[in-house]
Amino acid sequence: PPLPHSATPPIACLWVGNAIDQVRGDRHAHIFILYVVPEHRRRGIGTALMKYIENWAVQRGDRQIGLQVFQSNTPALNLYNQLGYQTQSLWMIKFLNAEK
Repeated sequence: PPLPHSATPPIACLWVGNAIDQVRGDRHAHIFILYVVPEHRRRGIGTALMKYIENWAVQRGDRQIGLQVFQSNTPALNLYNQLGYQTQSLWMIKFLNAEK
């Protein structure tokens, strides 16, 4: 439903689900989307959301959290590195249309 006129529009979004670690076979949290509206960035909102979900994952017994980030998304890479995330795999693509 649409937001009431008096409601403040959202400034951030965090979408988390489950994934299976392909090495250990453990279920773990996976962050599908972390988004902060541009005019609200660099205020600690992304960090607060990440810390919140890390605490949630620990409470439910997860041993890790996974996410994907584009190599060109330097601000997100900086955030994840500051929070202790490490590169574990590479996501590879091949364009099949020669015109790309």
